[in-house]
Amino acid sequence: MTAAQGDLVLRHPVERFTLDNGLRVVLAPDRSVPVVAVSVFYDVGMRSEPPGRTGFAHLFEHMMFQGSANVPKMEHARLVQAAGGTFNGSTHQDYTNYFQALPAEALERALFLEADRMAAPAITPENLRNQIDVVKEEIRVNVLNRPYGAFPWLQLPPIAFETFANTHDGYGSFVDLESSTVDDAQDFFDRYYAPANA
Repeated sequence: MTAAQGDLVLRHPVERFTLDNGLRVVLAPDRSVPVVAVSVFYDVGMRSEPPGRTGFAHLFEHMMFQGSANVPKMEHARLVQAAGGTFNGSTHQDYTNYFQALPAEALERALFLEADRMAAPAITPENLRNQIDVVKEEIRVNVLNRPYGAFPWLQLPPIAFETFANTHDGYGSFVDLESSTVDDAQDFFDRYYAPANA
C-alpha cells in the first residue's frame, strides 16, 4: 500500500483552538488564492424555539443584519461589498450561520464585523418590526404562494416525530411572529448568541 492509499494527507491542515471567552475557532489556511472566508456558526436553530415562538430562530438571523454597537444599519453590507466581498446567513434545525467571503486583505474587517454583532446587535423595536414584515413576506413568497412544487419537509416532521422541537414549522406562524417583542429578541440573544455557543 502506498502512502497515498493508506494515509490521508491534508492539503490544508486544520487548526482548532478555543479562546478565553469560549469561542471555538477552526482555521484552514489556503494561501493559493487571495481570498478569505469567515463563517460563524451558532448552536441555535429551529429546534431551539419554544412553543409560541415558531420562526423565531430565522427572525433573529435577520435581526443580526440590522446593525450593531459600532456598525449602523446597512453598514455591514456596505463594508463587505465595498471590499469586493459577499455575505449571507441561514437558519437550520440545529444551527444558524453567518458567512462572508472577501479579498484576503479584508480579513480584519470581516472579523471586526462578526465580533461587533456578536457583542451587541441593534435589537430595537423598529428593527424587530421591520424584520417581522420581511420574514412574513419570505413565508408568503417561498412557502404559501409557491405556484408549483411543495415543501414536503413541512408536512413530514409531524408524521415522523412527536416532540414540539422536531414537529413545528420552523418558518413560523404569523401569529407567533407578530407577537414577538424586543424582550423576546434580547432574551434569545442572551441565551444563544454568546461566544461560547459559537
